[in-house]
Amino acid sequence: MRTLSGWQKGGALCFTLGGVQYLLAEKISALAWHTPDYSYRQNYISDLGIASCGMTADGRDICSPLHILMNSGFAMEGILFFIACWLLRPVFHESGRSLFLLSGLLHAVGGVMIALFHSGGGTGGVTLHQTGAVMAIAGGNLCLLSAAWMKRNSAGWREFSWLSLMLGVVGLVSMFTISLDVLPVGIIERMSVYTITGWQIVAGIWLFLKIQK
Repeated sequence: MRTLSGWQKGGALCFTLGGVQYLLAEKISALAWHTPDYSYRQNYISDLGIASCGMTADGRDICSPLHILMNSGFAMEGILFFIACWLLRPVFHESGRSLFLLSGLLHAVGGVMIALFHSGGGTGGVTLHQTGAVMAIAGGNLCLLSAAWMKRNSAGWREFSWLSLMLGVVGLVSMFTISLDVLPVGIIERMSVYTITGWQIVAGIWLFLKIQK
């Protein structure tokens, strides 16, 4: 078993650190939200990044004191995700690498857009925010599927490939059902986002500790 190079270890750490800091930013921002309390079931994740207080057009009472922290978490996660994809190019070198890198970049750009253009913002803000959200969620889950495809026949990668495939499929299906009200919006949205977050944390640790090339 060979170990990762220094740059590749850095890429693995970027995956894990990006996911961990994102979850911490979300939790801390949610705990700071009072009257009413933030709901992981009923509130969108991006509600935590809205800079102003007040009632949205669909009747949600919004006021996130730590919106700067949440928006920083959105942007940092996306940036670290793409840095990880780029540094791990020698590991994910099979057919499908172009999609892996392109979808990773799409996820990163989407995360930055979510941070800059807030849900429920001024003129044009909602459209840009929604565009960024689709880019981030679709791009991230497509990146998981491309990783699964590249490593499907590689010795020692079977569990990694299957995990990537299952999470990517769940994430994409959940993304397309957010507007159908099959589950509370906070839950169904997180089913499309946490697939990416959970994968990057686990993948980073797994790559760092057990990589075979």
